[in-house]
Amino acid sequence: MTLQTSIGASAEDFVADAGLARPKTSAKSDIRIPALDGLRGLMTLFVILSHFYGEVPHGFGYACVGWTAVLVFFVLSGYLVGRLIIEKMEARNFLSVFYLRRVCRTFPTYFSATLAILGLLWLIGDARWLDSDPKFPVWSYLVFVQNYFLVHLESPGAHWLSPTWTLALEEQFYLVAPFLLMLTPRRAWLPLMIGLSLASLGLRCWGVLRGDLSLAPIALLPTAADVLLAGMILAVLVKDDVIDWNKYALHVRLTPILCMLATFVVQRFDGGVVGPRFEIFGPFLMSIGAAAFILTLVKGAPEAPRFEGRVLRFFGQISYSVYLTHLAVLGLMHGLILGGPPDISTPAQIAVTTAAFPVTVLLSWIMTRLLEEPITEWGRRHRWVS
Repeated sequence: MTLQTSIGASAEDFVADAGLARPKTSAKSDIRIPALDGLRGLMTLFVILSHFYGEVPHGFGYACVGWTAVLVFFVLSGYLVGRLIIEKMEARNFLSVFYLRRVCRTFPTYFSATLAILGLLWLIGDARWLDSDPKFPVWSYLVFVQNYFLVHLESPGAHWLSPTWTLALEEQFYLVAPFLLMLTPRRAWLPLMIGLSLASLGLRCWGVLRGDLSLAPIALLPTAADVLLAGMILAVLVKDDVIDWNKYALHVRLTPILCMLATFVVQRFDGGVVGPRFEIFGPFLMSIGAAAFILTLVKGAPEAPRFEGRVLRFFGQISYSVYLTHLAVLGLMHGLILGGPPDISTPAQIAVTTAAFPVTVLLSWIMTRLLEEPITEWGRRHRWVS
């Protein structure tokens, strides 16, 4: 789910008065922002915490933070893809190299993990400890349309593969994102994307109130566009340098906090549970907060060093494989060892769940080193031609 976290040196403004430090610049056109790798790593840990200790029958409610991670992943993808398009769209071979690199980055790990999990589900068959949700057609996972089945059947499908709807949504986004900027005059980028974001919010409102989006209101690209476009809008603002960040640095740093508080208030209006107001406005508010927080990291705010540690960056590095495999590892270990679905109501279940974490990390590290990194590096050998 990631791109190289790089940023053009021309966008690295210094906001000394507000405590924002200038990142180190480079003679190269792109430099890496380690804090974005760390942010991805933290969100990966949020997903593990939520699925292992929150979203199980006897889980802890405060551990259900996976939805926050998904929204941050979406905004981060929108920002990084937007940056890449803006910087490279003038290349003569832009589209071919862009899509080739996307395929090399996402397809090998995705298809390896998905096919392996489908094979395991077929071998296990009707074991009583497997979930009984309606299964999606195998071909839907192979062509990245499982998110449509999720909405149509009001089911996440095979539980071990349930996170893949987010990857399907991102692949659909990658298909259209370049043309959104390439076919639009530069002066119209921001008005167009803001208009599309508001239209997406309106569609989500219509779908939720009609009851057509009862399970995942942001599972479809038209109703999730505001979240992904929040990242692209940020990319345009940073790259075009249209705002005096020195003047508004404090506002930017406060925005994530205010958006989280606003989201909490919206949830209170729904009675403290996930309700229509939260489903409509929660993603919109949190995507704005996530974009503002990503901006603080890009600008080198005091928060940035906290995300540059080796542990968080390590989890950021293996995040894609972790995301694809963690539910299968957890479910398989509980099924084979305890003969039941994942839960944490007994010491034995807690022990198995805890043991599933290092197993997931080891498997994901192996997949990253042997599969993801070599093929991604091969894709990067295809250079942009001016």
